[in-house]
Amino acid sequence: MFNLAVNTPCNNVAFNRKTLAGMNEPARHDSMTKLYAAAAEHGDRSPAQVARRLNVSGQVVQNWETRGISKRGAMSAQGAYGVDANWLLGEKSSPAIGMSEFSEADWADIKGYAMAVGLGSGREADEYAETHRLKFRADSLARKRLQADKLAVLYGKGDSMLPRIHEGDAILFDMSDTRPADGELFVIALDGAGNIEYNVKRCEIVDDMVFFRADNPTGDHEWRGAKAMHNKRHPITIIGRVRWIGSWEG
Repeated sequence: MFNLAVNTPCNNVAFNRKTLAGMNEPARHDSMTKLYAAAAEHGDRSPAQVARRLNVSGQVVQNWETRGISKRGAMSAQGAYGVDANWLLGEKSSPAIGMSEFSEADWADIKGYAMAVGLGSGREADEYAETHRLKFRADSLARKRLQADKLAVLYGKGDSMLPRIHEGDAILFDMSDTRPADGELFVIALDGAGNIEYNVKRCEIVDDMVFFRADNPTGDHEWRGAKAMHNKRHPITIIGRVRWIGSWEG
């Protein structure tokens, strides 16, 4: 049974002019909450200031309040406020530009070795020790049909492979790919005067004979000429084919 005495105060509180007006106001779109937060960090604390910064009318910003920011507006905001347009549009959870989000399963661990593989005269094998692991995108490896457990990374030292490989470059190689291929780069082991030496050199096949040579034969090293793979005194063993080189620009 409806009790007027009991319900009248309740109605007066819940449905006064102020609360009724608030009920008619649509909720602000999440993209605009993000935009206003980013704008405030740059000193724009009102919709009018945001509109001026993005070079749009106040009516456009008002429309975004309910409909959400447009793609064009999100791109403008990215340039103005330094937040990722995809974040504003709800397609990623990080506002940092260019940062993609991946789970641990999206990455593959590749062995990294302390050894600086020779781009000149070679490095001896007693330096060959695993020290760390590097992360590579698993889908990128899959596109190249590479298996993470067959890959390793060494670091270049010397000048014999300039301009393709510089000293300090990271060199990813596939230990399952040891078949000579003309023109390809390989990590090789050379039976030298002392211990076995490791180098990166380019394969060259001439009349079914396999050679390895330096790209920069005039550098400060002992690879002035090509060396035969099946030399009886100093045979060469292919350790793996080079598949990726990481270099600094400049």
